[in-house]
Amino acid sequence: MKKRLLAAVLCCVMSVAFFAGCGNQARETSKAGETPESSRNRESTEQENTKQSVKEPSSSGQETSETETKQAAGDENYDPVTITLNLERSGLGENVEHTFTEMPSHIVASGDQMADFFFDLGLEGQMAGYTKGSCWSLVSEYPARDSVPQLVEPGKGLSALSKEELLITNCDFLIGWDSVFSDKNFSSGFCNENGIAMYFPYVCSDHATFADLYKDYETLGRIFKVEELAAEKVQAMKDTLQRVKETLGEEAYENPVKVFAYDSGEEAPFTACQGMPGDILKLAGGISIFDDIEAGWATPSWEEVVERDPDVILILDYDGDVEEKAEFLRTNDATKDLKAVKEGRIFSACCSDMQGSAGSAKTVEMIAKQLYPDRFEQ
Repeated sequence: MKKRLLAAVLCCVMSVAFFAGCGNQARETSKAGETPESSRNRESTEQENTKQSVKEPSSSGQETSETETKQAAGDENYDPVTITLNLERSGLGENVEHTFTEMPSHIVASGDQMADFFFDLGLEGQMAGYTKGSCWSLVSEYPARDSVPQLVEPGKGLSALSKEELLITNCDFLIGWDSVFSDKNFSSGFCNENGIAMYFPYVCSDHATFADLYKDYETLGRIFKVEELAAEKVQAMKDTLQRVKETLGEEAYENPVKVFAYDSGEEAPFTACQGMPGDILKLAGGISIFDDIEAGWATPSWEEVVERDPDVILILDYDGDVEEKAEFLRTNDATKDLKAVKEGRIFSACCSDMQGSAGSAKTVEMIAKQLYPDRFEQ
């Protein structure tokens, strides 16, 4: 679809609105720990954006342009790649298949977790922008973070961006948690109408493991024709996990440390159960005290936390907020007498990487060192 006139018109409209001080869009800061966008997308919003579609007629009056015809035909030198968008997981609709017939050139990534896939694969040149969201990648070091545009201020999610603002980026590839593609945000209908391919990572499913993270790397590698680099990244993750396994020994996996992974919440805790965060804990020689819950994330009661008496508390770090959360646990009536609190066994891990991203294997190693420091000093 031709987007030049759309971009010009919308840029003018946005400029007038900006200098007139007319900010008529409600922007909601994403709250950490809300499902879905952190198995679970942290980018839910109460505002449903108005769907708009603008088409530029050709000089002959035909709606289908030469560019659109070319896009439909695809690139004859491009090996087609078909993916499945899992929208059934959260009730957003039936699964959707999409076949890429040419390489996307304007990627928009929702959140640091998603953006790091592309920074890690050296695809920053094809990124139109990204959002940091509320769950930041605190340990990854990619120079491209400073060169690729951030579409909204840190702390806000992609839902703070209007449909018009997204279209101005010329986005043709949108990656995010499934709630990004809800009717309140950028629905499959909207994306299809505007030539935007949707990608909901396999690693975000409720029962994901590192195998799904590898699948995302392999799939993105095929879509963006960086298969060899993707394979190298996957092998590096496998090597890291193997080193951890050899260092810990079988005993650690036979008698894992009981971990309460504290994401957020004061009235009730939002915690990691299974899925990618659960797999990370297991590979690090631990196990979530809520591993019996058939979901990636859940909100049990504080009473259940006390009853399960964790050996360790692992705080999920959003934006450097670990000490604030730790102080809450030390003073909260429900948790101040927990064995892990009294013994000071409160650790932390980057929340973005705990969900499944470029730094997940290193996160396994980091957690293992916290749980079994003596074995890594040998």
